[in-house]
Amino acid sequence: MADAGDISVDVLVVGSGNGALTAALCAYELGVRDVLVIEKTELFGGTSATSGGGIWIPCSRYSRAAGAKDSYEEALEYIRGATPAGAVPPEMQETYLREGPKMLDFLHERTRVRYESLAHYPDYWSSLPGAKHGHRSLEPEPLMRSELKEEATQLRDTHHMMWMFDRIAMTQVDAQVLMAQLPGWKQLAARRIWDHVSDVTWALRHRRSRRIACGCAGVARLRWSMRDRSMPLWLNTAMTELLTDDSGRVTGARISRNGRTQVVRARRAVVLAAGGFEHNQAMREQYLPQPTDARWSAAAGTNTGDAHRAALAIGAATRLMNGGWWCSSIRAPDDPVPRLAIMDKSFPGNIVVTQRGRRIANESQNYITYQLEFYRRHTPEDPQAPSWMIFDARSRRTYFNGPLWPERFRPDKRLPKSYFTSGFLTRADSIGALAQAAGIDPAGLERTVNAMNEYARTGKDLEHGRGDAEYDRYYADPRIKPNPCLAPISEAPFYAMRIDPGDFGTHGGMVTSTDAQVLRADGSPIPGLYAVGNCAAAILPTYPGPGSTLGPAMTFAWQAAKHLSGSKP
Repeated sequence: MADAGDISVDVLVVGSGNGALTAALCAYELGVRDVLVIEKTELFGGTSATSGGGIWIPCSRYSRAAGAKDSYEEALEYIRGATPAGAVPPEMQETYLREGPKMLDFLHERTRVRYESLAHYPDYWSSLPGAKHGHRSLEPEPLMRSELKEEATQLRDTHHMMWMFDRIAMTQVDAQVLMAQLPGWKQLAARRIWDHVSDVTWALRHRRSRRIACGCAGVARLRWSMRDRSMPLWLNTAMTELLTDDSGRVTGARISRNGRTQVVRARRAVVLAAGGFEHNQAMREQYLPQPTDARWSAAAGTNTGDAHRAALAIGAATRLMNGGWWCSSIRAPDDPVPRLAIMDKSFPGNIVVTQRGRRIANESQNYITYQLEFYRRHTPEDPQAPSWMIFDARSRRTYFNGPLWPERFRPDKRLPKSYFTSGFLTRADSIGALAQAAGIDPAGLERTVNAMNEYARTGKDLEHGRGDAEYDRYYADPRIKPNPCLAPISEAPFYAMRIDPGDFGTHGGMVTSTDAQVLRADGSPIPGLYAVGNCAAAILPTYPGPGSTLGPAMTFAWQAAKHLSGSKP
């Protein structure tokens, strides 16, 4: 029996990232107006907000407007080539490629959602048939945080590494230019700084710029659109249990709001969009490959598998629970959360080695594939963790390595002592001394560095083929010849920085239909229940391009909205 605090809505959406807010907006626009979104923390946006915000959707209106040439057939050939046989039902990928552009058209025409096509960000498996060297990934168009008015302080910010001086928002394009100090970086930096300081009334009252970009901009545009429609979003509200009737239909959920238990009846559906289980160490130990540690994850710390556990309790089937969105991570003693080492280990002259002093894989390849190779190689006899990123004074002087700004901006004497005393960073005047101090086999590291120096001279990495693929060269340095991914490690002092096998989320979850309905083990749908994003099993588990998480989350949110509303726009 419901108490006075119980409520009833048409649709309950659990979570507040891209998938959740897209589902809510699309349902509203398709005629289902009584939609409630709940978020268990005091900030909305989840890992979508902390991410780079990119969405990988081939053949979008934005890429067409930029003059890109692409087709459904090429994209399908590409993702089938990048997906292990049997890993994903083919109809899921086919639906994704057909419906992703339609979802973007729908949002562009009806809401404030806007994206920009990334002309030069290549597909990650760039040597496969159907791959493209740009215009399949999109990033959110920046906007002013103040558009959210009183909710501006409730928006979860993009990861701290995507803010210049921890104050000024950077787009993905900005970050590529600024972090590697590519041609034009000084002018770009000056322009961004001026934009911030000239906004005097905001800059005097706020630590971070009014202009926002990347993941929090994508979430903000969705929430801004919801505010136009007076759609509610409850913070500090956690789902604790899914409710069903005697037929097995999901009828709502039990929630805890500001410490008070309530029941929310959902007349049409509950949509689960609450992220993965990367910050639940017990679930990591149960499902993920070893070694695994929640402290290495750069995803929002609120993702603890709540939706997974609730759906499993009512008979949902799961798939790909042993997988994650893998990415090496770096965490300095003063970092609030780990940094994703997407660019760092790709810079020429930077390598990653194990305790034996051996490289793990091609450091410049896409981050998912790199870490899959890590797990393939990891054994008790030859552990791939701990590992270290090795670089020299030239790299230290030139690039942003983890939390280290180029030396002229932040010399070693200005680094916190904890960087060195904690074992996070080691410095020495020779490779042998560096290895000895860091706990790496000196002979092994000497051999590896000597080999890399020869590869830099010839331009050919004979061990791992670094620089052979188009993607390898995206975060390279075109000033380095003959291979922009390979530079010698020869100038003292030398550095070793601890690097971990991290992630930005898990990708295993509920088995769903092409309409995002949650399925049981026998393939039948659980009526009234949908799952999108990292609550659902991935459809692009090998991450074929930047934005392979958020693109499917938004597309299948669109599918869920159409199905639960009974509409076919």
